[in-house]
Amino acid sequence: MKTINKGLLALTAMAMMVLPTACTDEESALGIDLVDTATLYNELTDTLYVDSAWTEYEDSLLTSNYSFGIIGNYTDATFGKVSSWLYTQIALPPNTNDISFDNSLVIDSVVLTLAKNQLFPDSSRVYNFHFEVKQLAQPLLSDTSFYAVNTLPVDESKVFYDGKVSVSEHDTVVRLKLKPTINSVIRRTATAEEFIEQTKGLRVRLTNAGDEGMVSIDFSSSTTGLRAHYHYVNGNDTTQGFYTFLLGAGTSHFTHFEHDYTGTLFANHNQLPGTLRLYLEPMGGHRIRMNFDHDLQSFRQKHPWAVIHHAELVMPLAPESPEMHPDQILTLGKQTDGSDAYIDDLIDLYTLSGYDGTYHEDGNYYRMRVTQHMQGLLRQGKDPGLLLLLNSRRNAAQRAIFYGTSTSNQPHIIISYSE
Repeated sequence: MKTINKGLLALTAMAMMVLPTACTDEESALGIDLVDTATLYNELTDTLYVDSAWTEYEDSLLTSNYSFGIIGNYTDATFGKVSSWLYTQIALPPNTNDISFDNSLVIDSVVLTLAKNQLFPDSSRVYNFHFEVKQLAQPLLSDTSFYAVNTLPVDESKVFYDGKVSVSEHDTVVRLKLKPTINSVIRRTATAEEFIEQTKGLRVRLTNAGDEGMVSIDFSSSTTGLRAHYHYVNGNDTTQGFYTFLLGAGTSHFTHFEHDYTGTLFANHNQLPGTLRLYLEPMGGHRIRMNFDHDLQSFRQKHPWAVIHHAELVMPLAPESPEMHPDQILTLGKQTDGSDAYIDDLIDLYTLSGYDGTYHEDGNYYRMRVTQHMQGLLRQGKDPGLLLLLNSRRNAAQRAIFYGTSTSNQPHIIISYSE
């Protein structure tokens, strides 16, 4: 156990503060009396190593009505194959109580637009995605919560789009010009509630006929929607225009994730020991559990009155971890009732910016601030365990592989304390 005394460093820093500096004014004692020497403390550091850790399947991921989603198919040797489909209602614009199409109005075209956010696994290449859009066989209910495992049946006779579209890093929108058969679906007289029930909704996915890859979608963007272009044939009336229906944000929607782990480490396991590697996989894939109970209790016995000034959980990445890194890792702690909740460092609005949880290239690791959490565990006298999740696991495909508990670069918590 390596311990560093930083008291001397603090005294040296104070001495340097009173040295002469290059200044045109004469030296002054102004401010010296503001330094309270009683506040000096001997700051020590210690490292806690993980006691046990494992990777487990995330079997219940809520996906309904989030602002971002993802569509596509992807396969790799470690995590197998994953597919993502979008289910969404078609709705009238906000504050629109009903709709009624004039008999003289002609619908020229209907275009489904999706605001593109990111491409995976190579954000710089051009993909030829094969999109398929079908009508649902039953209405997507507004008062129902949907999870990653949920699906809804489609009407196989109502195929509104079936073709390839090129999507590159420079595209901001994916445009799908739907077949004229969509006209009869949206051309109706109905209240806002009746319209949602009668149109049922859409399923949007990528088939295996196109390039393998995934595209994340911004549902909250005003670009995401269904636009019907029309003109009138009524005497001299040559009016042209368009009507925008809502998809995604403003409607009920959810994302379905389907995994195939055949031939992978996860094929016959809901839980994988973390001795060599630990895995974080998005889209209802895998998450990490760990605890530091042994080293925590040992530290508490030696330093029962310790005050934690800073603590950070360090998760070193394994060399085979994909180059596209997840945006952030969230840390949850096990509660007395068995549930998981965000640790105090993550939910405290005043320290949120210091939580971190992001990738650090200089050491090829992720770092999470866990100061308040560790202080609480010292009071409790035990560590019930931590749960690590990917923040963007509902709308991004990046995954990560970390060193395990029996490796020389295992996960650890570095703490700075005084007593």
